[in-house]
Amino acid sequence: MNKIPIEKTVNKRLKTVDTKLKTSFILIRQDVDEMQNTIDAMTKYLNKKDTEFTEQREDDEFTQNKIKENVDEFDQKLMQLKIALSEVKAIQREVVIRKDLARIEERIRTSFKSDIEGYKEQVNKLRLYLKESEKRITYLESGKVFEKKSGFFFKKKKD
Repeated sequence: MNKIPIEKTVNKRLKTVDTKLKTSFILIRQDVDEMQNTIDAMTKYLNKKDTEFTEQREDDEFTQNKIKENVDEFDQKLMQLKIALSEVKAIQREVVIRKDLARIEERIRTSFKSDIEGYKEQVNKLRLYLKESEKRITYLESGKVFEKKSGFFFKKKKD
């Protein structure tokens, strides 16, 4: 009699353990499936983010290259502008110097114009005086006395 109840109890316990094992495996399988779904979703998300990151990095590199090209071009144009500006300043200085020289030359001309005219008049007077002196010398050499007459139609003699 003892045997039957032990077998029965063992069978009963085996069935409960079997049931618990089956439910445990089912629960484990569900957890594994859930984890697999989560892992798949995360893998898909990470792959998507990786491609987005790669595309973003390529766009950033392209933009950086464009910016570098623009900066290089800007630097070149800036250097050309600096050179052109220095040339303009040099030309401006030269123009100012030429204007100043022209003003100085004009001032010299105007200031010496009256002096030059005075000297021309003196030269003409001296030439006339020289001619007259030469005439007197020639008359004195020939023995004649020559007196310069002044006035209208030689009416008066100069003392």
